[in-house]
Amino acid sequence: MLNSLSNKAMITKSRAMYGKRLTNENYQDLVRMKSVREIASYLKETPGYADVLSNIYPESVHRGQLELLLHKSLFNKYIRLTHYDVSGKSNFLSFVVSRLEIEQILRCIMGINANNTENFIVDLPGYLISHASFPMIKLAKIKTFEELLEVIDKTPYEKVIRQFTPKNGELIDYTGCEVSLRTLYYTRMFSLIQRDFKGKHRDELEEILKIEVELINVSTIFRLKSFFKMDGQEIRKYLFPFTYRLKKERLENLLQAESGEDIFRMINSSSYGNKIDNDEFSYIEDDIRRLNAYYNKQLLRFSSNAPAVVYCFMSLAQIELINITNIIEGVRYNLSAEEIRKLLVLF
Repeated sequence: MLNSLSNKAMITKSRAMYGKRLTNENYQDLVRMKSVREIASYLKETPGYADVLSNIYPESVHRGQLELLLHKSLFNKYIRLTHYDVSGKSNFLSFVVSRLEIEQILRCIMGINANNTENFIVDLPGYLISHASFPMIKLAKIKTFEELLEVIDKTPYEKVIRQFTPKNGELIDYTGCEVSLRTLYYTRMFSLIQRDFKGKHRDELEEILKIEVELINVSTIFRLKSFFKMDGQEIRKYLFPFTYRLKKERLENLLQAESGEDIFRMINSSSYGNKIDNDEFSYIEDDIRRLNAYYNKQLLRFSSNAPAVVYCFMSLAQIELINITNIIEGVRYNLSAEEIRKLLVLF
């Protein structure tokens, strides 16, 4: 647990950083940009990105460099916030590192399956190496699944993915590894909440994580039903084993739904429905991101629990990063300003 001074400082800093987020006016400007150079030049003048972009030359920066710097900016914000945990005992606050470790393990698995691990080092976030729980730089040298297990030995990840050891030259079950690793992440987070928090603070953290994971499940069901025409039984293996507002019967109805339209109607009639603005089922995944933004924004503003405030701030900062990435991709593929605007989640 944090002492009162650390708690107050972390909350104050989180809200100050949130105050430097991109505004709707900034987004209106960005969607009209015609090149990565223009986007980089514009972001360099905004309060939230001036520091990390201070040394770049916008006229020569390329998309990969800019996105790497934006990810570094997000991680730097996390480090600045956790700096206020002078006790170093708030294990819950390691959530960002845990998520990034899982992302890199999954990248490595994807490279092994594609027999293309040479480029792993190019996108390896150097800023993460000193914070990781295993020698992450060694992931760049891995060629086989067995070598991966050796690198992550003595971490919780090793036991989870060992069960997916491929046989007879088969590919690694990437989806199985992903679902199991992310289930491990959420299981650990809920365990830490139960162990380290009490009362209202525990309730706040449990609620925001349960909403997050439940909405991920809804998004998964919608995507697999709409685009891959999977049946409910097949979809189950892709879901996290957690529920919150959508009780067993409603979840079962979602799994048995005939179409994406049916899923949209069910969500609209649930307790989440009054937070959904549009009536077009095709945008339900954007609506889910907006729902997450809404709940995180509420808790960020009103909670007196620093870990909850930090978690919500980082979730909102991640959404902002996705927005910028969507703008960059939209410009790359010559989408109109209106088309790009539809990809954004504003909060």
